[in-house]
Amino acid sequence: MTETSVLITGGGPAGLSLATALGQRGIACILVERRIDADPHPRASLLGARSMEYFRRHGFADDILNAGMPTRHRYEARFVTSLTGHLLHAYSTPSPDEYRQMHENLIPSSPDSAWSPYFKVQIGQHTIEPIIRKHLRSLPSVTCRYGWELSSFEQEADHVSVTITELATGKQEKIRADYLAACDGGKGLVRQQLDIPYVGRGAIGLNRSFLFQSPKLLDAATTGRANLHFILNREVYGVIIDLDGRGLYSYSYFDPSEDRRKVAPADIIRKAMGRDFEFEVLRTMDWAHHQSVADSYRSGRVFLLGDAAHLFCPSGGIGMNTAIADAFDLGWKLAARVQGWGGEMLLDSYELERRPIAFRNTLASADNRDRIDSIMHTLPDAVSETGPEGESARARLKPRLLWMTKQFNTMGLHLGGRYAESPIVVPDGTPEPPDDPRIVTQSSWPGCRAPHAWLSKGHSTLDEYDGTAFVLVQCGTATSDTAPFSTAATRLGVPLRHAHFSDPAIAALYQRQYVLVRPDGHVCWRSNQLPPEPEAILRTVSGRGA
Repeated sequence: MTETSVLITGGGPAGLSLATALGQRGIACILVERRIDADPHPRASLLGARSMEYFRRHGFADDILNAGMPTRHRYEARFVTSLTGHLLHAYSTPSPDEYRQMHENLIPSSPDSAWSPYFKVQIGQHTIEPIIRKHLRSLPSVTCRYGWELSSFEQEADHVSVTITELATGKQEKIRADYLAACDGGKGLVRQQLDIPYVGRGAIGLNRSFLFQSPKLLDAATTGRANLHFILNREVYGVIIDLDGRGLYSYSYFDPSEDRRKVAPADIIRKAMGRDFEFEVLRTMDWAHHQSVADSYRSGRVFLLGDAAHLFCPSGGIGMNTAIADAFDLGWKLAARVQGWGGEMLLDSYELERRPIAFRNTLASADNRDRIDSIMHTLPDAVSETGPEGESARARLKPRLLWMTKQFNTMGLHLGGRYAESPIVVPDGTPEPPDDPRIVTQSSWPGCRAPHAWLSKGHSTLDEYDGTAFVLVQCGTATSDTAPFSTAATRLGVPLRHAHFSDPAIAALYQRQYVLVRPDGHVCWRSNQLPPEPEAILRTVSGRGA
């Protein structure tokens, strides 16, 4: 029987990210994934700033940035009656190249550029997965079994017994794992066998997606280039997503009522364009929009992540990023348990930290979907017409489109998540900072993501948190002896490093003279004085109890 520390079932963004987090720490893990190659029809197409920050610490964020939309392109969303019809509203933000220039000059020209080294990256899941797979090949403790699936599992007091099957041959293998991480999707075997239901609004609506290729789309369109083209036309209501800036697109959010399901994909795409043009339909996929969260994230030694833990509406681009954050939260905690310095409360904290974030994020995505549906259900009949009546209808629609663009301003959702009630965070009794979906209030409030600021060209405060250790940050003129903190960490076996941010502006951003940051980059304790007994703090944040 093969033995490993963690068996990961499912090789999508959550599973690959968890293997990355474990492999960085040398934790033995086996990833089992049915697909030999990445699915060419992506279910997600946007990486948020927090996901990019996680990938930055592993060294492949630039690979992702360069593989997505051309970095010279601004992030554009256009609302049109068709691609050759009327432009109703346009939304635009700076390009990755423009953000990079702001960062290189250390002068943030927009609020977003002050919050993170990244904004958002338009890239299909089918492009992301091969990049992470390539990185995993450099991690000796990670074994990837593509073309295999988990067939059964049994949980014992001190391990999980798993049977995996090679799909091509039927060959079976038994694996004994300390822990099982289920990243196998909403219909995966693990959650169903554990009989863990979803709660929430559930399935909100059925949808269909067409993957198509067209090098000539922009030549045919008259409404301009965009990452997203919202087609506000009752016959073919949907969103055309530019997946790579090189001619690959998906047409999503089409509402497949019984009559519309009979319409050929090519006819729908032509209607969205407004005339015939050169294109090829590659694939069709049906799925449901959800606001669903698993009733529990843990059963003994088994954990749920990604779609196994939550199902989203794709509006707003939050689902895949929530899954990636699940993985980096659980990754350091499993590693700590395997390495022996983390307490059992670390594993309990996974659900207590990540499940409230899932409710917050799934509700925000469902709200975005509701806004889009509200506009479509009340779309003026004359919106596509020329002449005074059409102009009047489009003028009345404009304020509602401004209201709908809230879904594009989501930096607060990506960067503002905090673990307010976590048992491994030491509260300091101060009020919680605002949690706005659009605006990031950078704070060292315990539970928040540690603030980003540039220490020098190309070097962020976030680069001090590489995922392998706690970091005790001294800010400004702090001069107290930190040796007792280090001694206590050594005694407990807790990995601890030190950083000193002397810049007064950064010290002000961090708000306290001493800030303790967890391996995942979230603050777990802060004060203007070092504690007389630092061991009590370290026992709490390492999951051993106060």
